[in-house]
Amino acid sequence: MGFHFKYLPLIKIVLALIAGIFLFNLVTIPFQYCLYFCLFIFILFIAFHYNVSNLSIKKASASIAYVVVFLVGGLMATNKKYSTQDLHFSKQNAVFAKGIIFESLQEKDKSYKTVIQVNETIDSLEKTHVATGKLLVYLAKDSSLKELEIGDEILFNLKYNTVEAPKNPGQFDYRNYLKYKSIFHQQYIALQQYQLLTKHKSLFVKRISDNIGKYVQTLLKIYIPKPANFALADGILLGHRANIDVELYNAFAYTGILHILSVSGLHVGIIYGMLLFILSFIKDKNKKIRIAKFIFITLFIWLFAFVTGFSAACVRAAILFTLLNYGKISKENSNNLNLLGGAALLQLLIDPNNLYDIGFQLSYLAMLGLFIFYKPIYALFYHPNKAVDWTWQLWSASLAAQVFTVPLSIYYFGNFPTYFLFANIFAIPLSAVILWLSVALIPFSFIPFLAKIIGFVNSFVISIFIQLTYFFSNLPFGKLFNLYITKWQLLILFIAIILLTISIVKQKPKFLLACLSLFLCTIMMSFVYSKNEISKNEIIIYSVPKNLVIASNVNQQQIIISKDSISEKSFSFCIKNSYRNFRISDYKNYLLNDSISNKNFYCNKDVMYINGKSFYLMNHDNTRKAFSTPLKVDYLILSDNCFLNIESVKANFQYQQLILSSDNNNYHLKIFRKLLNENNLKFVDLSEKALVIEL
Repeated sequence: MGFHFKYLPLIKIVLALIAGIFLFNLVTIPFQYCLYFCLFIFILFIAFHYNVSNLSIKKASASIAYVVVFLVGGLMATNKKYSTQDLHFSKQNAVFAKGIIFESLQEKDKSYKTVIQVNETIDSLEKTHVATGKLLVYLAKDSSLKELEIGDEILFNLKYNTVEAPKNPGQFDYRNYLKYKSIFHQQYIALQQYQLLTKHKSLFVKRISDNIGKYVQTLLKIYIPKPANFALADGILLGHRANIDVELYNAFAYTGILHILSVSGLHVGIIYGMLLFILSFIKDKNKKIRIAKFIFITLFIWLFAFVTGFSAACVRAAILFTLLNYGKISKENSNNLNLLGGAALLQLLIDPNNLYDIGFQLSYLAMLGLFIFYKPIYALFYHPNKAVDWTWQLWSASLAAQVFTVPLSIYYFGNFPTYFLFANIFAIPLSAVILWLSVALIPFSFIPFLAKIIGFVNSFVISIFIQLTYFFSNLPFGKLFNLYITKWQLLILFIAIILLTISIVKQKPKFLLACLSLFLCTIMMSFVYSKNEISKNEIIIYSVPKNLVIASNVNQQQIIISKDSISEKSFSFCIKNSYRNFRISDYKNYLLNDSISNKNFYCNKDVMYINGKSFYLMNHDNTRKAFSTPLKVDYLILSDNCFLNIESVKANFQYQQLILSSDNNNYHLKIFRKLLNENNLKFVDLSEKALVIEL
């Protein structure tokens, strides 16, 4: 099968680079030490390389070469760390900053979100300093903001905050996500706090790409006027998801075809396949024709990437298919795995933090699965009927792509679509038709009559696509939810898949037995973990902005008691993700005003009794209440921006723990912290982190 490791030099090089990036991200080594050591090893390599008189020296030279690549990866990773960025704007005492709009403005409820590349700061003495670093910015909404484009330079008041860590169990780590995009700080900028300095100062190519993408989006809206159909066409062609209805988006996720809405390898592969089909009618009579085909396909692929805004996933696919296309015209018999390694190598050299991008990981693992497992899976079944054979080819490709990606998907997202094989039978061909019809709208927009016909046909196909998606999403047992595996289980699963690969490539059944043993081991680990979590009884006081939320976990069910109604956004972001960790399958939500009374729960305004633990809520109404003898409670919660009198608290309460509720505003929280710290009173601040109480 051509998978022998010695014939895959690019795979070995990229693995060495990945190891360097990963390991140097785990440890902190000063940049200059990394550089000196790398130079020393490189000199050693040069010395060995020009003295290859025997086989042992050749092997030593090759080993040193991989060490050099490993150190280069470590050097690049170290250079990306915040601690090594001496010119970062946050390390300067600055009042103002100048920066370039780096990303297109995204409209939010009350602001516009973008990223600014800071290049200069100004201190209180009006001295300017060269600066670096990216800043996540939320600009107050105003009609004039629509004029801001990528590449515009603005001057603004510099009053940033560090991006906060996740506050609740299982919550998405947004700080870690931004860290690997070299963003460590964020800021809200009011209307009076910024000024446009220079229009179109830099980032010319990126701005033109963004503007062309907006123009294409306008064309789709004109010729596909139905909102739902336009949103889907926009998602398939340009990867935009903002306009897609939440119900439809969830239906795509439920059926396992959400990848259709992200411009990625599938989309570039569809473009590539169609171009190959069209150009197949031109015979390869000589090398000039083959080169012309290569140039045309490569230019078209990169033009597609340009129009779609050079998204990371699209660039990945464009690099890979360019290398695959080059392999077709080169005289040497290129190996697909080598080309895959080459594409990954290029992207990691451009930005080592790509390694931590989920899309990067899933894309390359899916392609790795396709290259290794597609043929063995396809060979398991043969049918002379072309329709059956085509379906089996599609299923073989889907299964092969899932081999490496399923463990990672479960680790990150905690679910698995059970009907993905059947859904992809219609999703891939229909998305290919929609993609090509949407692309055709661009040149034919100059002939309105033909553009209207194309738009009508495209809208009809999209309607069928939507109906089929809803059909599969409404089928019972369509998705397995709240799946959870640890990092150790993920590692064991990948070792098992590697053993499965060796078993297939080398045709050695003993590796298959070892693979199955490891799979069984992960299943047993999940069973033990689930049993332990189900047997636990816990109380969680979540960190939910402008709300007080107390929950109790008993036998896979959660009872939530909240001060105010919990919005869908707050529930999804702050609470729902913890259900994977706690193995929660169902929940009920009550308000503090609701009277709850049973053997495990008692709730009546200020007082709560939950599974043997007592809570007293100090609020705006009862803050001056006095008791003849101190009230004994397990947890005293300061909420509702109440008045805090330290002496009154000491005289009226005997508590085990004092809690600052997240429903207090920042002004009152600041006062509470100051008073409590001055009196040496320990407390838990829910605005900073949730509290988990194990019973």
